[in-house]
Amino acid sequence: MIATQSPSAKPFTPACVLIDARDVPDQRLHDASRFPLVRLRRRAVQPGYAFAWGAEMQRLLLLKTPFVIVSDHDANETADDTRLRNAWLCSHRETLALFCRGFIVIEPRIEARATTRETVRAVTRGSGVRTVVVSSMRVAGELAPVLLKHSARDLAKPLSTDQPRLQMP
Repeated sequence: MIATQSPSAKPFTPACVLIDARDVPDQRLHDASRFPLVRLRRRAVQPGYAFAWGAEMQRLLLLKTPFVIVSDHDANETADDTRLRNAWLCSHRETLALFCRGFIVIEPRIEARATTRETVRAVTRGSGVRTVVVSSMRVAGELAPVLLKHSARDLAKPLSTDQPRLQMP
């Protein structure tokens, strides 16, 4: 049996739903006390965490409210955890595109930032979620509202070159 949306169903518009951080259940891996900014608790991440991570991400998606995930870069993540998280991201691509406005990864070392950016993009490729690597939590906090204002489709659109540009005489 395939479920389809009823023609009489009204489209869901996330802008009409407000979620208070107190309404978000406390989770072991994710700190949602500043929801819609959700911070991955790096100290809680241990080898084998990917299943719990997926279950907590599912609970965040069930809120049906846009959010942003912020985490510190972890170069020591196991290959199994990376594969499992990537598979989960790809299998939940449509729902993620609706509600997860981005993954912001913090890499304070400027010399490692470019490598981290490529690693993070490779891991999240196919997920439909924008990834950004920044230098600090302060920058992540400033970027999160920008990501939250736009849907994933808006962020993926290239700037239009169809319109002629105004030029100075």
